[in-house]
Amino acid sequence: MRCDAVIVGGGPAGASTAIRLARRGLDVCVIDRSRFPRPKACGEFLSPGATPILEELGVREAVDAAGARRLARVRIVAHGAEVELDFPDDAGAPPWGYSLSRGRLDAILIEAARAAGARVVEGAVVDEVRVERDRAVVRARAANGDAPRDAVGIEARLVVGAGGRNCPVARALGVQRRDRRGRFDLLAHWSGAEPAPTTTSFCELRVRGNHYVAVAPVESGRWNVNCVVPRSAIRAEPDVQALYRRVVGSDMPAAAGAPCEEVVASDVTPLKVTRASGDRAILVGDAALFLDPFTGQGIYLALRSAALAAETIVTAFERGRTDGVSLAGYDRAREREFAARQRVSRSLQGVLFRPGPARTLVHALGRDRRLARTLAAATGDLVPSERVWSLLYAAALVAASVRSIPQNRT
Repeated sequence: MRCDAVIVGGGPAGASTAIRLARRGLDVCVIDRSRFPRPKACGEFLSPGATPILEELGVREAVDAAGARRLARVRIVAHGAEVELDFPDDAGAPPWGYSLSRGRLDAILIEAARAAGARVVEGAVVDEVRVERDRAVVRARAANGDAPRDAVGIEARLVVGAGGRNCPVARALGVQRRDRRGRFDLLAHWSGAEPAPTTTSFCELRVRGNHYVAVAPVESGRWNVNCVVPRSAIRAEPDVQALYRRVVGSDMPAAAGAPCEEVVASDVTPLKVTRASGDRAILVGDAALFLDPFTGQGIYLALRSAALAAETIVTAFERGRTDGVSLAGYDRAREREFAARQRVSRSLQGVLFRPGPARTLVHALGRDRRLARTLAAATGDLVPSERVWSLLYAAALVAASVRSIPQNRT
């Protein structure tokens, strides 16, 4: 099989890249080891900033029709202190994000890729990715077989790595760097009360000790309930079902009901890459940058990185070159787009996992709603993260913290 671009991975990053490239007239092939729809461990939250991207891709109506919940605020409970962050309504996008299971979201996106003209190969495991002087070669086999007759080879002018943390394209490039702080996400859906369809809801984040629990309603009366724990907790208690029940404990709202499936454990140790492009290769989504899902930006980052990659690829093809120099602009665009988001995410975690600073921060945000709305807008991808990664915001936060000290002591 030959094409212009072969995309390894059919999740949000890969499918949305395929949609954009196919619409620009490129011959695109997407290859994924699963068959859609398929379950996927994820926090399943699309920040408000993702909504305009869904519009661009032409899938927002399908997302609504699939029963996606609208989440208008985030409630943070950190070591006993509590604050609610409302998404602002003056940032050029709806003041709410979507919550939808990955099974439904990914199926919507992959069908949109097919409709745009992309070829989709499902149920194929990639065994080899090779970048040569004038082409990229991907070899795969059927997921349920290993005989030669089950093999498929794809030659392309460029390969896009959208296979997540363990993407074979990223492995072939040898560019991933993983954080030393290992963390695991334990996740299950719960079956509970269906929120009223005409109302927006909220997601809840509860931080306690060295872990946190996140809860949000999804479609069909189910709830996404995940908890993130350090690797040491898994080592101390290898039974993840028991560990999940113990950690979640009393942090669950009554409306969430009870678990309706087995707990799934996934590695959420942060990773980044030394570069996200090279000769005839580009990385998108989690393959290039994976943050702890603390701020719920993973799907937005996947969709946005796909948009940046598609523009770079189309320009490179128009110039007739797909070497590393021609694709390097993608790395510069990613740095401008995502660097501040990384710093904000790490800083929030650094504060909220420490009881004293966490309570001070939460009380300060509760006292100064302007600061709270700015933080919500930044973490909701509605405004640049530089709004909160600035000396002006830091000074205002310190001032609000000082004013809240008497409240903390009481």
